[in-house]
Amino acid sequence: MSRMLTVMRREYLERVRSRAFLVSTILGPVLVIGLSIGPTLLMARQRGKPLRVSIVDVSGTLSAPVERALAGGRVADARRFLVVPVGAADPEAAKRVARADVVDGRLDGFLYLGADALSTLQVEYYGKNVSNMMDIRMLEKAVDDALLERRLSQEGLEGSRAQRLMRKLDLRPIRLTATGEREDRGASFLLALLLLTLLYSTVLLWGAAIMNGVIEEKANRVVEVIVSSMPTSSLFAGKLVGVGAAGLTQFLVWSLTMAGFGLYGAAAARSGGVPLPELSPLLLVSFVVYFLLGYFLYGALYAAVGSAVNTQQEAQSLAFPVMMPLVVGFVFFPAVLSSPDSPLAVVLSLIPFFTPMLMFLRITALTPPAWQIALSLVLTLGAVVLVTWAASRVYRVGILMYGKRPTFPEIVRWARMS
Repeated sequence: MSRMLTVMRREYLERVRSRAFLVSTILGPVLVIGLSIGPTLLMARQRGKPLRVSIVDVSGTLSAPVERALAGGRVADARRFLVVPVGAADPEAAKRVARADVVDGRLDGFLYLGADALSTLQVEYYGKNVSNMMDIRMLEKAVDDALLERRLSQEGLEGSRAQRLMRKLDLRPIRLTATGEREDRGASFLLALLLLTLLYSTVLLWGAAIMNGVIEEKANRVVEVIVSSMPTSSLFAGKLVGVGAAGLTQFLVWSLTMAGFGLYGAAAARSGGVPLPELSPLLLVSFVVYFLLGYFLYGALYAAVGSAVNTQQEAQSLAFPVMMPLVVGFVFFPAVLSSPDSPLAVVLSLIPFFTPMLMFLRITALTPPAWQIALSLVLTLGAVVLVTWAASRVYRVGILMYGKRPTFPEIVRWARMS
């Protein structure tokens, strides 16, 4: 037992003292927090300066309603468009002046409303940057509303009445939980995707870390010295738990950081600030628990693969079947996220090799019944015990085998040896 603890301590300290561990531990929560609120803040900052646009109206009757519609285009309570008059009365001359102003940077763009724009519903927008699709869509919506208002006016509805009839719906999605309600305009979806990606990548990274460590020790013949003084089962358990403890340390730091962010988000939501995603205690605990389950399930398999090969190149072909269930589980995330309580989502989340990701994803999106969470934990723990038992047998034989890379039937035979 003491020798196993020595291996655990060595594996743990070797990883937590590395610069890569420190950087990834800091960048993990920064990535989640930054991608959760960063797009909103950056969009508000980037869109703080309104676009300067001009209107060239050949008919002479559409510029006024279009200008009113553009004035109503707002982002974060700030005007998005600033209409700049064109210093020319003739439409063609105005078009030339506006084109020159865009090229010289005095305008961001201009709208050209042809003589038949109202009947054909075709309008042209000239600008240096036409790849800012959100602004283009907002511009299109404003002009479309203005033309619709004009057509309604021609049908006998005065402008003010037409504007009242054309008011757009403001749908506010409100997420209900046991702790209350909170406005959610896609923050939960983004959070679920970010945490799932983080869980998926870290399980792969820590699993690959233990495999690479085993291959390195085997290639350097260090393992021959180690197993001469301790059982291979103790070495296997020490490496698996030691590397897992390093991953657990990282995840605890991430969870505590995100817990602080969750408290800040709750306070911001109560004060009427920017709605932030909810980080419940269940979510944070699940984040750690399902990482551990995923790590020990796949880490044991990666350790077995590392013991059965001699080089990184040989490991690639054997590691691919090991990581395939993890990849397949990640592929199913759109179906599970769109309908977390569907029969397909329930069945997939209870399959142990998919559970660490898909059950966690269901908890993030729509908390499943307690019995399903408990059943997933029991089934996955059983799978971890079975896989670890089989992997330890492969490790016992493979760690001292050199030469030809074994085939899958040979590895299965190692696992069945008494």
